[in-house]
Amino acid sequence: MRILQVVHQFLPRYSGGTEWYVAGLSKGLRDRGHQVEILAGGDGHGPGFWEGMPVTTVPGGLRGTKTPAAGFLATFRNRATEGVFLDALRRFQPEVVHFHHLQGLSGRLPELARGRAATCFTLHDYWFRCPTSQLLDHRGRSCAGPAMGVNCSQCAAHRIGGGLWHLPLLAAAPVFAWRARVVPNAIALCDRLIAPSQFLADLAVRNGLPAAKLRTMDFGIAELPLSRQQWRPRPSGGKLRVAYIGSIHPSKGVDTLVDATAKVAPGLIEVSIAGEIAAYPEYARRLQAAATTLPVRFLGSLDRAGVAALLADSDVLCVPSRWYENSPLVVTEAFAMGVPVFASDIGALAEKVGDGAGGLLHPPGDSAALARLLEQAATQPGLMPGLRHSIRPVLTRAGHHTAMEEVYSELRNRTTVVAAS
Repeated sequence: MRILQVVHQFLPRYSGGTEWYVAGLSKGLRDRGHQVEILAGGDGHGPGFWEGMPVTTVPGGLRGTKTPAAGFLATFRNRATEGVFLDALRRFQPEVVHFHHLQGLSGRLPELARGRAATCFTLHDYWFRCPTSQLLDHRGRSCAGPAMGVNCSQCAAHRIGGGLWHLPLLAAAPVFAWRARVVPNAIALCDRLIAPSQFLADLAVRNGLPAAKLRTMDFGIAELPLSRQQWRPRPSGGKLRVAYIGSIHPSKGVDTLVDATAKVAPGLIEVSIAGEIAAYPEYARRLQAAATTLPVRFLGSLDRAGVAALLADSDVLCVPSRWYENSPLVVTEAFAMGVPVFASDIGALAEKVGDGAGGLLHPPGDSAALARLLEQAATQPGLMPGLRHSIRPVLTRAGHHTAMEEVYSELRNRTTVVAAS
């Protein structure tokens, strides 16, 4: 089968969860005998290769546009990207086009693909509702949505520093309200929509995406370098080993974990924080300053082997996010290693973890509540073994690729394709 993957940015220049997912899916499909090409936004232009697969880069995407305003306007139309996309349809003649993200590319791409290939769209985040994709307002708090464009215009004004731009951007609320209609309508043109969590699927339906086209599918995980059997129990009388793995960003609530550590009785826990310190240096400096006298160590960014080794030597993973996490891979990785998760009771985390089913939940941003959970885990002998036993089996990445093959085959078999012109 000929499959074209479309994403707002790609490896190696850009490295994030969506990019790595597209890379893994593309490689897995290629290894199963399919022909796969990738079209991605970026700060360059032209053909290239990744792992032997053709990659066409177009100026655009999340960081490839010259200004944030240009990236926003590309939501409605980007003639350069549309031309390259049509060229790819004519040259490669894909049987399936799989869209992963259109931020900074063009919202018209699904329309251009109609009649030329079967199409599907994976909702990796909340871009269909929020221009920044995270549903966080300018204060870093969960956002209810555009509110007729008013919330979006306030957020935009804050992000560029206010000043003389503040009033014109507030007056732009109708443009953001228009975007809130255009983007869901564009995505709805695809033949199949995929969401990695029921929370995201339900939110998509409430925002106008057709329920009949939506399918909830877990992304699965690639095999970790270490197995569940290699997890090392906490030594008798030892401290509770707490891990955080992810971005060092305010939306991830790492400060909630640091604050909670300060509230736990001394000598009960030790905390390891893994994530790139340099990405958000000011926030990272505040965290390090707050943790100076606490049993907290900062490990920096870890590769998959490092992640597996840390999980194998941890009793609990904390995911104290403030934003509506979609389907964080690290939770699945922890479950694969048999490590329970303490997470914020928000978004798909509540669905993925479940209170008592593989982990425990606390209100987002509530360091006192998280501290209570950590103290209970450290002092109640039966709590963690019970949570560990309640962890459900996880889907493998190979299983997910098989499910995607089935989606592609179904779409191809029921889609009438006309010659690209």
